[in-house]
This record gives sequence, C-alpha cells and structure tokens, in this order.
Amino acid sequence: MRELAVVKELEGDIVLLEKARTEACSTCGSKNSCSVSLSEKKVTIKAMKNGVEVHSGDTVEIETGNLSATRVSMIVYGIPLAVFLVTLIAMNTIFGSEVLALGTAFASIVVVYALIAVYDRKNREKLMPKIIRKVELPDGFIVR
Repeated sequence: MRELAVVKELEGDIVLLEKARTEACSTCGSKNSCSVSLSEKKVTIKAMKNGVEVHSGDTVEIETGNLSATRVSMIVYGIPLAVFLVTLIAMNTIFGSEVLALGTAFASIVVVYALIAVYDRKNREKLMPKIIRKVELPDGFIVR
C-alpha cells in the first residue's frame, strides 16, 4: 500500500515520518514499525531511506509492507503454542513424567522465540516501509 507522509527526523538510513492516522491503520502490515495511539490523530512511522535524498519537512510517498496482522499473530503466538503442545505431549509420552515434559516444553518456547528474534533481525529491513520518492505538493495541500 502506498501513502504520503511528512519527514520529521533523519537517523542515518532510517527516517521518522508523520502522517494522519486512518482506519486502515488497524489492519496495516507495518503497524509494528510505527507508533499508533487511539487518542492521537497522527502516526509516527519508521521507514527506510531507500536511496532517496530527503530533508526534514519533505513530503514523501512510502510503500508499506504487505505482512498481515494474521500472519504476524501466527508467528508470535501460533507457532510457539503449537511447539509447546507438541513438545509437551511428546516428552510426556517419552519420559512419562509431567514435570520433566513441562520443563522441556517451556524450554522449547524459549528456543522458538530466540529463532523468531533472529528471523526478525534478518528480515526487519525487508518488512519496514520504504520511501519510494519525494513528492512536490501544490501550495495549500496538506497531507492527511
């Protein structure tokens, strides 16, 4: 999805953008890289510069990732839960001890979240919104 935003701050290759909050924010795939508050009317988004030269106050077109909230939920909650249950049942069958099976199942969750953290670090730049181009707006036009 492509949207317009205003550059607020530059931090190396990361740009802090600001735009008006819309109803689409609730289903946006990039909502984990922005700060959305129900009481605020503006949204602050972290985006990759993507080779576009921008300065504070510039209006830019950004492309947000297409990672759905359902997919993120499955990665963060579904996969660890499935691994926990499979490990709990398998270890209880193998060891015959519920305490040992429970300890092993909790250890498996730690491993799964460690793997998710590694995946996140490696793919964060691919999933972040990217600046496509700088946009020149007519006088009086406000980005909402």
